[in-house]
Amino acid sequence: MKGTVVTAMGRFYTVEKDGTQMNCGLRGRIRKDPALRRYSEPVAVGDLVDFSINDDGETGTIEEILDRTNVFTRKDRGRRREDLIAANLDQIVIIQSFSTPKLNLRFVDRLIVRGMKEGIPAIVCVNKADLAGRKDIEQVRSYYSGTDQPLFFTSAKTGRSLKDFSREVRGRLSILTGSSGVGKSTILNALFPGLNLRTSEVSASTGKGRHTTTNVSMVNVGDGTRLIDTPGLREFGLMDIEPEQLGSYFFEFPEYAHNCAFSPCTHDHEPDCEVKRQVEKGTIHEERYISYLNILYSLKEYYGNRYK
Repeated sequence: MKGTVVTAMGRFYTVEKDGTQMNCGLRGRIRKDPALRRYSEPVAVGDLVDFSINDDGETGTIEEILDRTNVFTRKDRGRRREDLIAANLDQIVIIQSFSTPKLNLRFVDRLIVRGMKEGIPAIVCVNKADLAGRKDIEQVRSYYSGTDQPLFFTSAKTGRSLKDFSREVRGRLSILTGSSGVGKSTILNALFPGLNLRTSEVSASTGKGRHTTTNVSMVNVGDGTRLIDTPGLREFGLMDIEPEQLGSYFFEFPEYAHNCAFSPCTHDHEPDCEVKRQVEKGTIHEERYISYLNILYSLKEYYGNRYK
């Protein structure tokens, strides 16, 4: 039988078929599949799988992972394998907030780069807009002014832009990512009241949210709308990307990179670089370029030490 993995908890998975869910283990040979050894765990929420029902009639076994259209992973420094978070996504929804926890567009850029690498479009939702001034919102718009990045400024408290945001997730399989405390669960509860997802306040001492989602899980709210909620992410590694590739995943860069004197160009130390000229002109936001350099330097350091 074919089904969809909707929850991953350690080495056990929940598979859904026609609205019915079954707890499943994994056939041992799958863990030995060479194609899956790059991942810390071989199965992810969103995977389409072939599974069988065990003799007890209540549990099952995943026999095969069907072909994936894409994967959403992260690779942190010091880890040999990638963390496989989700598969077969229609989009990544990156949620940030004004106020606390603090807006972190450099973290957003890392998630957008991951989506670009895997061919998964991303939308950015900045929550708690009721706590933001006009300059705060314009700062975000300016940061992405040279791109076609979809931006939403929402307030789960006042309902601002929630209808516009909901249109972007309806009929799609979306993964919601962001730091704890930005309001992922609060937004989902506002859009789909029947979910009753747990929420919590941001810690006054650290300014960071407490985890209310403890594992990756998918909820189906009908009309083809499926949402994957994730534990709050505070770091996101991209250590599977070569430094020379990074510029192609900052989507305003390729428009100008073909006019750089060198190819490939890392848009850092090379002379006669068109991307750097566009930064000087203000076509590419300077802070966005600095965000690129921060990622680039971390990749250069990682690969430099790796090949020693």
